[in-house]
Amino acid sequence: MIHKLIQLPLTELQSEAFRIRKNHFGKELTFSIPGPVIYRDTTLPIQKDRFAAISVTGGHCDLRCPHCKGKLLESMISAEDPETFLKVVDRLRLNGAHGILVSGGADRNGQVPLDQFIPSIGTIKEKHPSLKIIVHTGLISREPARKLKEAGVDQILIDVIGNDDTIREVYHLTKTVADYEETLWMLKEMGHRLAPHIIIGHHFGEIRGEWKALELVTRVGVETIVLVVFKTLNGSEKEHFKIPKPEETSKICAIARILNPSIPIRMGCIRPAHSWKVAMERGAIDSGINTIAYPLQGTIDYAKEIGLDTKFIEMCCSLV
Repeated sequence: MIHKLIQLPLTELQSEAFRIRKNHFGKELTFSIPGPVIYRDTTLPIQKDRFAAISVTGGHCDLRCPHCKGKLLESMISAEDPETFLKVVDRLRLNGAHGILVSGGADRNGQVPLDQFIPSIGTIKEKHPSLKIIVHTGLISREPARKLKEAGVDQILIDVIGNDDTIREVYHLTKTVADYEETLWMLKEMGHRLAPHIIIGHHFGEIRGEWKALELVTRVGVETIVLVVFKTLNGSEKEHFKIPKPEETSKICAIARILNPSIPIRMGCIRPAHSWKVAMERGAIDSGINTIAYPLQGTIDYAKEIGLDTKFIEMCCSLV
């Protein structure tokens, strides 16, 4: 089915996607604002680190993907041992946080080294059961996945790659698309709530494995799909990467909605700071998504202009 959809004009896809979205979700469009942003809305007093990201590896990542080189980790709170991790979470909780993302750099197997932190996660959930804990795992193996389930994590985030060349050339991993599918099925069978992320333009800005990744997560059946757009954080390499066109990002959003009519589709935090960003966000709305993280003010205005009921939430978009 997906191959037939790809051939259709974008306007036709968006019309159907928006109709499906309205039938299943009505007029509400949420904006996810888990931390400080460049604008303030009078209906929402923004507070820093309401939903904080913690890196259990500090700024270190073995993969050293050329577009990132570990830069993304620098924006997270570092907690490289369980004792520090517990102290950081206690401080965040006292300051009003209602959720955390546990993440970090991946090792040579594509896994975030979480094992020593899982008991601490369990302790936190026992102490603060209302605190939302989501975990970015990478290609996690069965035993730590089981322990995370026992610890009570609320959701698993995992980047799903649909092209073997991208896995090898971008992530520098000797893995395949089949490894990502196997990981998703394993997590689902354990009862984890899944929020797979598909990176549009993952292959240095080119569209390659996105359709395969979308087919994969649709086949597995997940709680939500998060779409982010490839962005280089490594300034010295910027000229070597493309930026996906708004037409490309919009088509993927629309087909994701058509294939998954009843689950929320999100536009996540990562998008390039480019003049196309406006068109990307508006195109996502026209393509029937449910949530946009950190929207531009013009996007908020556009949503209101076309009659959507907008709502701001200080939470990671995958949980809205």
